[in-house]
Amino acid sequence: MRLATNGILVNQFNQILLIQRNDTRTFAEPGGGLEQGELPTDNIAREVREETGIIAHPVRLVSLNYWALPPHGFLSFTFRCLQRGGELQTSAESPRVGFYATRPLPRPMLPVNRQRIERALNHAGGPVEWWTIPYPLFIRLGRFFLFNVIYRWYDWRRKRQGLALYQTPPDWEIVVRVVLQNESGAVLRQQGNDGWCLPGGLVPPKTAPWDTAVTLTQQQTGYTPTLQDVSGIYVTKNSSRMVLVFTAVAHPSSTAPTGNHWLPPHQTPANVPHHWQQIVQHAIAPDRLPVCEYMLEN
Repeated sequence: MRLATNGILVNQFNQILLIQRNDTRTFAEPGGGLEQGELPTDNIAREVREETGIIAHPVRLVSLNYWALPPHGFLSFTFRCLQRGGELQTSAESPRVGFYATRPLPRPMLPVNRQRIERALNHAGGPVEWWTIPYPLFIRLGRFFLFNVIYRWYDWRRKRQGLALYQTPPDWEIVVRVVLQNESGAVLRQQGNDGWCLPGGLVPPKTAPWDTAVTLTQQQTGYTPTLQDVSGIYVTKNSSRMVLVFTAVAHPSSTAPTGNHWLPPHQTPANVPHHWQQIVQHAIAPDRLPVCEYMLEN
């Protein structure tokens, strides 16, 4: 799955930082693809600086958006950001940069960018939002033209200038885990072949992570979860592997298989790796915000 970030940064005049893309010539929030082993928070700070000259600090994850784009799907993380310095400047990817009024937003702008911006501006705090972006025919035709005409032209021009060709960001392996609690607040743990674990697993191609989280939890535990929030984004250093942790409440089922154990929220089974203890404790902490950090070893 390809991963990317988007940054929503509003100044003291209630104007939003936008770029005009060099490929589609539409206005959009700054952002870009994740490199191998890169944290989303580091990525958005880097992309905003490269595309706009602004030094940005991500303060809050507001949404996850999924497209079933070929070949394996596309997931983007949208952060609200604050400006920590820098000055506006254009780049090869963003020939036009500036702060613009939010009402109305400038045109032309793709519907996905407009929806992402408007929902982020209206996000006043609380749980992270997630939704699947439609993939209509006109977007498919536009991507075909973009990749087979515009990007090939850019590569030819860069080659003529002796510049390095554009490198496609890597595909990532996404794993979902669910911290599932019942009405009393107990956390469900499973006893598997490799010890204690949380429900979840690998996200298959062209599937939204939240859909996978619900499906695997139902299959593995017999409980139907209602996902509530994203508690953490954990990246393995020097690799393209990410774990998304969702919090959820359970709806009991009479067919729940054996091997499930409800434990008090602060009770941890023996022989559980320390980083998994930390992940669960953070997920159940009151008033916590989603964390974005490297997955620590035992």
